[in-house]
Amino acid sequence: MEGVSEDMGALAGYGILALVTTILLRPVINFGKGFSSSLCVFGIIYAIVLTTAPRTYFEPNWFKVVGLVISASCVIIFLFLVWKKMKKKQELMDLVEEE
Repeated sequence: MEGVSEDMGALAGYGILALVTTILLRPVINFGKGFSSSLCVFGIIYAIVLTTAPRTYFEPNWFKVVGLVISASCVIIFLFLVWKKMKKKQELMDLVEEE
């Protein structure tokens, strides 16, 4: 049971590292004002950090997979929110075009 808490600690530690990196990159790289754009950047950074992490930090390999699923979920949520916003914008354009 001790190894599980260490692996969860590694996931949380890399998550905090990705969050801090996202916050520090925000003023340098203007990637949008919304929360969804920050979520996408966090997901990408988290995936990069996890893929470059040593395998010994994640004794059962599925812990690393859990982290990658979390990062992929962040990116998918961003894509869904952008798609929803674009769809709404297109509906508004169609309404204006009809009048």
